[in-house]
Amino acid sequence: MRHYFYLHDAQYPIKIHLVGCGGTGSHLATRLVQLNTTLLALGRAGIEVSMYDPDLVSEANVGRQLYYFQDIGLPKVTVLVTRVNQSTGFRWEGIPEEYPAPRADSPDIVITAVDSAKARVKIGKALGKKGGQIYWLDCGNMKRSGQVVFGLCGLVKQPKGQQKKVVNRLPTVLDLYPELAKFRPGDDQGPSCSLAEAIQQQDLFINAFMALEASEMLWKAFRYGYLEYSAAYINLEPRNTGILPIDPKVWRRFGYQYGRR
Repeated sequence: MRHYFYLHDAQYPIKIHLVGCGGTGSHLATRLVQLNTTLLALGRAGIEVSMYDPDLVSEANVGRQLYYFQDIGLPKVTVLVTRVNQSTGFRWEGIPEEYPAPRADSPDIVITAVDSAKARVKIGKALGKKGGQIYWLDCGNMKRSGQVVFGLCGLVKQPKGQQKKVVNRLPTVLDLYPELAKFRPGDDQGPSCSLAEAIQQQDLFINAFMALEASEMLWKAFRYGYLEYSAAYINLEPRNTGILPIDPKVWRRFGYQYGRR
């Protein structure tokens, strides 16, 4: 089965909110530059990105995340968006605040690269209140494994005559993993004081793998106009990847009933 990406033929720049500019988020920012550059070269309207993260660059971020020693003490979003805009001429925006920020506009796609269940639950509730049709691409990982879930808040129209072959909604990370709503503060990873300590929590290149999988899903959606899987799973030890097909029968194994809200 497939899900047809309703933003495929948009005649306006797609608004993307990148939430979290740490390990996965900093790598994703670079991938989004590649995506936008390619879309513009293909004559498409491209994307407009707003980045959200309240954190400052710390010494522990240098090495595993895309920051350098001269960035220490500066807001992560300021570093990333300045680097992107000066290098490309884009006019992307950086907001050094928690998401959802009070002045945040309504996005077409939200990409979350946050390290706590609490943040995901908060963002999920906010997207539910916004209503409309918002894609939610969530990236979550442990030390050497992770998953990317491409969900959709709301319903979109699909091609006529193919109702049995397509779905008009994709389960979000909270639909597939409702246990996230039962988070305990001690379950979330705290900040690290050094790079050596940081890679005890998340291995050196796991975030780059996460960003690549998320970017590949976005590229397929924009380039071909449809998706054939709604989640990707990465494991670095033993090395393997897997996907979750777009199939309501498979989703039921997670406790998600397609067609019910």
